[in-house]
Formats: sequence, structure tokens, C-alpha cells
Amino acid sequence: MTKILLINTNCSWNKGSAAQVISTVNILKKIIPETTFTLISYLPELDSKQCVKYNVNTVGYFSKSSHKALLYYYHISVSLIFCFFWKILCKLHLNANMLLKEKYLNEYIKTDIIIDLSGDTLADSLCSVSIVSIMGILIGILLNKPIVVFSQSIGPFKKWSLTLARFSLNKVDLIIVREEITKKYLEKLKIDSPIFLTADCAFILETASSEIIEEILSREGINIENNVFIGISPNVRQDSENYVSIMAQMIDYIIENLKSKVIIIPHVVNDLVVSQKIYKKIINKNKVKLIKNNYSPEELKGIICLCEIFIGARMHSNIAALSTYVPTMAIAWSHKYYGIMRKLGQEKYVFDFRTMNFSSVVSKIDELWCNRNKIRKELKYKIKIEKELALISGKLVKCLLYSLDILSSESK
Repeated sequence: MTKILLINTNCSWNKGSAAQVISTVNILKKIIPETTFTLISYLPELDSKQCVKYNVNTVGYFSKSSHKALLYYYHISVSLIFCFFWKILCKLHLNANMLLKEKYLNEYIKTDIIIDLSGDTLADSLCSVSIVSIMGILIGILLNKPIVVFSQSIGPFKKWSLTLARFSLNKVDLIIVREEITKKYLEKLKIDSPIFLTADCAFILETASSEIIEEILSREGINIENNVFIGISPNVRQDSENYVSIMAQMIDYIIENLKSKVIIIPHVVNDLVVSQKIYKKIINKNKVKLIKNNYSPEELKGIICLCEIFIGARMHSNIAALSTYVPTMAIAWSHKYYGIMRKLGQEKYVFDFRTMNFSSVVSKIDELWCNRNKIRKELKYKIKIEKELALISGKLVKCLLYSLDILSSESK
């Protein structure tokens, strides 16, 4: 039985991260038989409720989720010191296991391989601070565990974290990125670890059953029959007066000019806050539905795939749309949007939220709307390739395990 440890992610409040966890587990189960999964969680009470559905064990960094950021840094810094001395004592052939009393450190020790699912948090941009993810990776490095940085967009790093980031990335065994911009950035940093460009693992995420989606639509008061819906996924990171105003104006424009109704679909629990602000400013509220309940990534994907076009400020909400051939416009805050959309031939439909204005946005929406049938056909071909590439990510992990004799020794 191959033990796989998932770090630097969650399976609850951020549906994009949850989509990556679910998809990674499904890919690796398909490629590597007889595997068990454990997720190291910042929010064990929340994550455990979701992870159990996918046979993933959950272990918290803390016994409770209420720890403040400074306490987390203190706690994991102490753990890193213990791991450092553990490494020294092991080299001296001394028993050092008493230093690793924390439950989550025992999971590092027991695992055969670590899969880092930082997503886009191995970076110092906007709300992302790379040191959080780097610390989780450093523990694995100190404990001599094979590490795969899986399905990610990485960087940029600021000067204060660049040295540590370069050190960590040069110590991992395999880096799998999901777009070309990241690959070129790592090459510029002269990262020596093997780097492979595949696809975001969430392209293979399944949608919930039609029966479940019908129940959700009924609960939310959404009547799909004889109605055309455009989906919108806001982002709390972009919460500014200008952004909220443009989004509200955009929704009214869609309703009045495209004769469509709108579904606002928060893809992270916190996004409901900015979604409500946008909703308050909308004039045509009677033609807008705001999803207020908490749903799984598969359920949200089942709603998104019913949309005629989609406008997303969360990349994994966009991936949910694109992977079901829904023409999509991305409202970006990092290079991952440009990189992933470029792979699909859709880079012309990306806006940076910091520079976008109403006239340019609605002009691009009109273009997306007029070309939607053509784009759907293009996506059917492109998405097939992305799904195949996502499976290759699992095969790369399997090859690494074989090269380390983990799978071959277990099969004897």
C-alpha cells in the first residue's frame, strides 16, 4: 500500500483547492493501485467532513482551527527546528523520533511520497505569501521524503523569499506545472529539479449527477427551462468599490442587452461577501440569482455547465466552465489565468481586474457571446488534450515512485 501525503491545501472553504484535492486523488488512484491518502489541514474540522467522502484521512497542524497566523508560524517554525535536529541525530545513527511528537509530523514520517498542492500560493503576489507553503515543503525535505510539486502556477517571489524558494524547489524531486509562464519563470530561476508542463488536474473533475443538480436548482429557486443563464464568479480578493461597481454594471448590461438571466456563483466561501455587495448594486435584481448555500466542487461544476457563457474571477470556476465547453472570460489577478487560457486558445478573453473598465469588459462580453458556438467547438478539442495531460501528471508520479523503488519493493 502506497501512502501519499497531501500538503498546503484544503478541501472545504476554497472549492478550487477542493477540486484539486479530489482530482489529484482520482488521478493517482487510477494510475497507482492500492493507495491511501492523508491531508495535512489548517482547518481539520472543516476538511475532515469533506475528505471522508473521498476516503482521504485528515490530520490538522493544530487540534483546533482557531489558531492565529502568528501562532501558526511559531508552531511550524518550532517543528522545523525539531526536524533539523532529527536529521542531524539520524546521521549520527541515534534514535531521534522523540523529537517528532506532533501528529502531523508522524504523517510526514509514515508517508511514501508528499504531494504539494499549493496551487498558486508558492508565490508572493496579492494575498499569496510563499513562506507558508515553503515551510510545509521544508519539513518534507528535512525528513528525507520524496516531494512532488503538483499541478501548480508558481511565482513570482520577492527578494526576501526568493533564496528560500529557490532552495526548496531545487530540493524537491519533481515539479509539475500547469502553464508555460510558470515553466519559463522557473527556468529563469535556474531550478534544477525536473520540470514538466502538463495541465491543471481539475480538468478531469466530474460533475454531480443531474438529479443532485435539479435538487440544488430547486432549492435555489432557479428555473433553467426556457431561460438562458450567464454565470459569474466574483473574487473577494478583488473587492474594491471600482470592481463592485463595474461588476454590477456588467450584470445589468448582460440582462438588458443579451436578454439573459444571471447566476452569481461564489467559488470560495468568502466570495459570498463581495457577491452580496455586487448584488446590492444591481438594478435588475429580479433576473439575478445569487447562490448562497455551500456546495461541493462537483455540484458547482454542475451548475456552471448549464450556463451559456461564464465570467470568472476564480480560476477553478473558469476551469469548471471550460472543461464543460462553456465559453469563458477570465478576470485575472495572477499569471495563471493568462497561462491556462492561452493553452486553450482563449487568451484574448482575459482581463486584469486592476486595469479593467466597463466599456472594454462589455465589448469583450459581446464578442464572447457572438463567438460562443465557435468557441464551444474549439474547446471540445482542446479540453480533450488537457484531460490527457492531467492523467500524465499521475504517470509522472508513478514513474518517480518506481525510480525510488517504492512501488517495486511493496509489490514483492
